[in-house]
Amino acid sequence: MNTKREYDKKKLIILRAVLIVIGGAVGATAVWQYFVYFPDVMRSEFKAVFTVVSGVVLAAILGLSAKPFYRLGSGIAESVGGVAARLGGTGVAAVVLGLVAAVVAVLLVDAVMATYGKIWAVRILADMLVYIIFAALCCHAFTRWLSAPDDTEEGDELKRGYLLAAECLSDERVLSAAEVLVNVKVGECAYKALCLAGDADGVRRLDRLVALGAAEQVRCKKQFSTKEECVEWEKATAAKKHLKYVTPADIADGDVTLALFASPTDDIRAKYAADAPNTDENV
Repeated sequence: MNTKREYDKKKLIILRAVLIVIGGAVGATAVWQYFVYFPDVMRSEFKAVFTVVSGVVLAAILGLSAKPFYRLGSGIAESVGGVAARLGGTGVAAVVLGLVAAVVAVLLVDAVMATYGKIWAVRILADMLVYIIFAALCCHAFTRWLSAPDDTEEGDELKRGYLLAAECLSDERVLSAAEVLVNVKVGECAYKALCLAGDADGVRRLDRLVALGAAEQVRCKKQFSTKEECVEWEKATAAKKHLKYVTPADIADGDVTLALFASPTDDIRAKYAADAPNTDENV
């Protein structure tokens, strides 16, 4: 799979410049303040040299780390956007609560550091790291909490995703379903079932869905000799993992049928074509 990532060159240049400035300022200020509070650790004529070198080193480290920071920021932005799209107002509330909770955590950490350390440049750097970590953790936690239902009807368990029946892969509408549904799974037995049926197109669709991350495989240790045994395993697995069972359009014994979905557009067909590149834009 091609894992090459695309970067917006202008954004990357701006981010690298910002990181260099932050690195130089924090590195030089931290060493300068250290010498202010501990003036006897080094001769005065060497202090300026160490201050400049510290700023340059940290600036270089952060500047060379621009791409990882770019990927991290893009991932956070996509995650927040995905939450807001899936949960609407609930997702926005979860993100806001997470950011507020992270601010509280930073204030507590900063109060502790102020008691034991007076180098404010180090405190600022620590506060930034603590905020980023706690913001990610708190947003994730509040999202799960607010997205959970208050209660469920008796005997009606919460469904957390979808399991595609192997026969769905014979219908091209499965591509449309994969574009709409969230947390799509497919059993490992689907390959064998499609091969037994001689469905080359189904195998190709399954390969592309898994390769592009549109569907995740569920491990299957049991060996099957008939299609009916595979269907029984799929139904049992869907119930066990709290997944909605997706069946072909002409079979209505699942939770969802492909009859609900339209034929894929040309763009979707091109995305899952056998010769389509595996880029981040496709995933």
